[in-house]
Amino acid sequence: MRKFVSLFLVSLLFLTGKTLAQSVRWDPPGGTLGFNQVGQLALVFEDCEPDGEPKLPVVDGLQFAGRPSQSSQTSIVNFKMSRTFSFIYPVRPTKRATLAIPAFDIQTDKGTVKVAAARYTVADAPVGNSGLSVDDISAATLETPQKSVWVGEVFPVSYNLNVVRRYFHSLASNVEWPSTPAVADDWTKPDPAETLVRGERRVISVQTTRASIKQPGIYTLKPASQLVNLMVGSTAFGLFSQPNVEQRQIDSNALELTVKPLPSAPPDFSGAVGEFSFVSKVVPTSAGVGEPITWTLELTGTGNWPDIAGLPQREVSNDFQIVQPKSKRTMKEGTLFEGTLTEDVVLVPSRAGTYRLAPVSFVYFDAKSGTYKTITTEPVTLTVTGTPAPVQPPAGSGAPMQFSLAPANSPAAASLPTATAPVPPENLPRDPITTPAEGFAPVTVRSLVWIRILAFVLLPLVPWLFLAAQRSRQRDPQRQRREARAALTAILAQIRSRAASSPAPAGLLTAWQNHTATLWQIPHAAPGVPLVRTSVARLFQEGAGAWATLWSEADRALHSREGSLPADWVARAEHALQAATVPGWKVLSLFAPRNLLPFLFACLIVLAPLSLHAESPAEAYKRGDFAAASATWAKDVAAAPQDWTARHNLGLALAQQDRWAEATGHWASAALLNARADATRWDLALGLQRSGLANPELVELSRGEGAFRIARLASPGEWQLVLVAAAVLLALGLVALLLQGYRKIGSWGAPTALGACLVAVLIAAAATFSLHAYGPLANPDAVFVWEATTLRSVPTDADTSQKITPLSAGSVAVVEKTFLGWTKLTFPGGQTGWVRTETLVPLYR
Repeated sequence: MRKFVSLFLVSLLFLTGKTLAQSVRWDPPGGTLGFNQVGQLALVFEDCEPDGEPKLPVVDGLQFAGRPSQSSQTSIVNFKMSRTFSFIYPVRPTKRATLAIPAFDIQTDKGTVKVAAARYTVADAPVGNSGLSVDDISAATLETPQKSVWVGEVFPVSYNLNVVRRYFHSLASNVEWPSTPAVADDWTKPDPAETLVRGERRVISVQTTRASIKQPGIYTLKPASQLVNLMVGSTAFGLFSQPNVEQRQIDSNALELTVKPLPSAPPDFSGAVGEFSFVSKVVPTSAGVGEPITWTLELTGTGNWPDIAGLPQREVSNDFQIVQPKSKRTMKEGTLFEGTLTEDVVLVPSRAGTYRLAPVSFVYFDAKSGTYKTITTEPVTLTVTGTPAPVQPPAGSGAPMQFSLAPANSPAAASLPTATAPVPPENLPRDPITTPAEGFAPVTVRSLVWIRILAFVLLPLVPWLFLAAQRSRQRDPQRQRREARAALTAILAQIRSRAASSPAPAGLLTAWQNHTATLWQIPHAAPGVPLVRTSVARLFQEGAGAWATLWSEADRALHSREGSLPADWVARAEHALQAATVPGWKVLSLFAPRNLLPFLFACLIVLAPLSLHAESPAEAYKRGDFAAASATWAKDVAAAPQDWTARHNLGLALAQQDRWAEATGHWASAALLNARADATRWDLALGLQRSGLANPELVELSRGEGAFRIARLASPGEWQLVLVAAAVLLALGLVALLLQGYRKIGSWGAPTALGACLVAVLIAAAATFSLHAYGPLANPDAVFVWEATTLRSVPTDADTSQKITPLSAGSVAVVEKTFLGWTKLTFPGGQTGWVRTETLVPLYR
């Protein structure tokens, strides 16, 4: 039996034993990291688990190069069970300096735990155990055959990588090149080859691209970089072996380049730079009246196509009906600089005759020769047969913008172009806003209801209490007695100061008798001593005799020949006055019905249901470093989510990187925080146009259509303030009725109060209508899904048996809760599910 008990206790300790201390630490806590070498740092949780995904501090010079992996381990030592949970982060130092990860607090399931600081020295780590640096076994160069180019010239760029063969394993990434301010094609695919350099085999990889710069100046283009897997040994498993691989980033040199401005251009220069061919085709050249003729211009070549707007103007006789020309731009796959621009126009002759289509000229700048060149099409003669007759113009016909109409049988050169309105340029992102400005974020419906209740109840309640207290004090039956007692104190002090005078001061004695009559409520203008004794005894039995004697002596001094008071009269009068007590003002009397308490209660009962339902990032942006600008503005948004200018600026920086969908999310937030600003409306319309995320509510908001004609006059948070203001205005109407009830204002109070109530109802209706139009966009926990993703029933990618459904980009949902990088969303139809947090843009948080 004893053995059984011992085994039971050991088993119990084995199952329940735990260490009491919880901690979170970096592993390793210090040491050396290799410059540009991808390594690992583990954030280890001992006897606790993270409460959500950890938010790590930003460390200058240390890049967390991807999502962390996770691991957990359980161990038992001395019958005590301990558990560790680890986030393992891939990291890459980008500076040769001492890096310090500062101490920070982290939330765990056992509360807040402080993570100690960690320091690491960054050095040129050798490759494996070879003692060689990465520069000893590899090199990368960024080259261009010419050190100066013309504005808009397309120039080649090559990236050359070579690695010692015995260390090369594979390429780990594509070439990364921040080419701004140049516009560049994609890099060609790598095709590694081997060569012999100074007796040692090396792997050579050459990749090329083409670029163009549209502004003159002297530029230093940033280096290109690429991750490479290097072999540093092998691990044997019996007959098999596996190579040990280290991942390193190899950086090229910067590229110095001078961009020369173009020489003075001829008047008809279109801005094209490169090599082009220009062809004109007319089919057919003979037709009858009313039969269509197609005139096609085709521009082909290599050049700065992003800056070529269109083809030159053409001229034709006004004997032709003209169908608006259609342009078609076709670019070679994978390039920005090789393409074809074709423009077709349909001519419908209305009169027989012979017509000449004049040649069309296209002027471009030839970068090779450094001169402007003109290519001209051949003239074409058209023969039109048949009887002149009215011709119905085809659908969509009319004088096109690029055409001038000349009279029949007149030289084309003598015709004048048709006056046309200019075409607005295509929308571009606007300039950043430098002054921070926060908008109003909405509150929850519960909070809004309580704010309106308090505003409606407290605002009239405070003046009502003041007015009721004022009336209660004025109508207090003891008020005159208290005032008389205070006056008697002052009169006795004056009589004492004139005690030596004879006869006694008659005016003071008369005043003393008058205030005494008020104090004891004597109902006679000239009472005798018996009436005085009776009146005092009714209120103060013990002092009746003393007051009657004092009254008799005062009468004798006023009406006798001597006119003097006994020597101790003043002392006895003061003693009698001190013994007399008068009840103070009763605070609860202000709640008496005579102070309009029923009126207030009736108003509250009738009207209460109405209320219940009622380097600065800008500088980085200007110099074209949009990645740095977006990173800084993202921090500003995280620190002040309701700063709509930071949202506006962050969207601009993301848009410049072609991250239109994510930019649209931040622009939608800016518009919801400040719907009246012209910049936020412009941003939202541009984002929806470029990203293609046509959320119906956001489209109507950007255009001001439907219910949003009224709703976008204010943000959801401002409309909630309007609801509160309506409750306040309704309460002020009640205050006006109170003031008239207390006769503090004239007869204008009632119509004014009714008018205020009517205005309050109209304002509340407009606010309610607008908040209904915003719908889920007015929820403080609303988020914008900027990337198409998958909605999952449980927060994990591992469970393949769970129910999933696609979630479209541009959707708006409400956050229910978060868990380790996952967010649970609720949709208006009641659907719920989990998505990755990084696919969401919070609109207010």
